[in-house]
Amino acid sequence: MSRIAVVCAALALLCAAVNPVAASSLTVSSRADGEALIAAAPREARNYLAYADWLEAQGDLQESAAVLEAGCRAADAPAPVLLQLAGVQQRLGKLARAEAVAREALVLLPELPEAHVRMGDIYLALGWPQSALESYETAVRLGPGQSLPRVRLVAGLLEAGTTSAAEDRCLKFIAETPDEPQLWLALGQVFEKQDKLREAFTTYGQVLGLDPASAEAYARQGRLFCRFGQYSSAADACRKALQLDEGNLVAHAYLGIACSYLGDGDQARHHARIAEAGGLNMTAVWKKLN
Repeated sequence: MSRIAVVCAALALLCAAVNPVAASSLTVSSRADGEALIAAAPREARNYLAYADWLEAQGDLQESAAVLEAGCRAADAPAPVLLQLAGVQQRLGKLARAEAVAREALVLLPELPEAHVRMGDIYLALGWPQSALESYETAVRLGPGQSLPRVRLVAGLLEAGTTSAAEDRCLKFIAETPDEPQLWLALGQVFEKQDKLREAFTTYGQVLGLDPASAEAYARQGRLFCRFGQYSSAADACRKALQLDEGNLVAHAYLGIACSYLGDGDQARHHARIAEAGGLNMTAVWKKLN
């Protein structure tokens, strides 16, 4: 599995940006529901957000983007719709459109940390780590004490190759808020990047002490068990991760690897295919099985 693929998968699970307008109180259970919601109040931004969320949950990113594009044109206060649209376009790989939409959102929401995080995420996807870091630093300044901007800044420093700076900043943030599991999770990834595998494993244990439902911490422990050659323990950890989050790609990937070493070819293929469909490189499994 490539390093970039693992980082992207982990980042996706760790740090998805939060919509500034909540649509959770709105219930959408079908396309008819979503279309009726918008038809009843076409100038309400949250209606587009709710319908787009439902469409994305169904796996229809293209239609989700179309709904949000319509909301950007029709809603009285389109800023949150623009922000969500930027994320959807990024996930679709339409980075130029994602950047343009994120810039529009920033004009309307210049003080919102999540808007700068979104911009940083897009810059990182474009391969512009320095611009990403500037956006993340702005988000940290605008949202003191908020977890999301700080975690993304650490991730950006890692992606930029400044591992020591990533560790320093992460440790500083943890000193300020030692009970934040996402920061410990970020620190574990910093340690992994430095090949401090035992330290990383212990750090993921710290995450689970703070948040026993952290699927990503179990998945990362499973990954490390594979690196230690402890495949039975790796399989157990990855299965725990999948019980908590059945879509965790890191868990699927390393459960596939563990099963390939444990002689369970059917399960190895099953989980490797899921991970591969999510964009991860599963050559290690196919080589082992062949």
